[in-house]
Amino acid sequence: MQSVLALGVALFFNGFAIAPLIVNAYGVAESAVPPGQITETLSWVVAGMPLGGALSSVIAGLVIDNYGAQTAYWVPLGFMIAALVATLPYFTTYKALIGYSSKHD
Repeated sequence: MQSVLALGVALFFNGFAIAPLIVNAYGVAESAVPPGQITETLSWVVAGMPLGGALSSVIAGLVIDNYGAQTAYWVPLGFMIAALVATLPYFTTYKALIGYSSKHD
């Protein structure tokens, strides 16, 4: 990005994606486990968020050092594709969890 203002606007809109992600992560994690394991499960979700941020910063730093700053903008796209591929098997499981959650409310 050539402008700090443009970067600020991009990060602002990034927040619109993160908020629903966090809410859904908690909801899926809570409905996927028995009531006695909810606290531990949510702790793993909370611990995983900064860990993911730290690992992606390390990888982006390595990319910047070896290939330049412009190439590092592809790192989030790579993580997004990896996350999509990792979640593909869970789409039918998610629908089952929604049914499980509504039965236990």
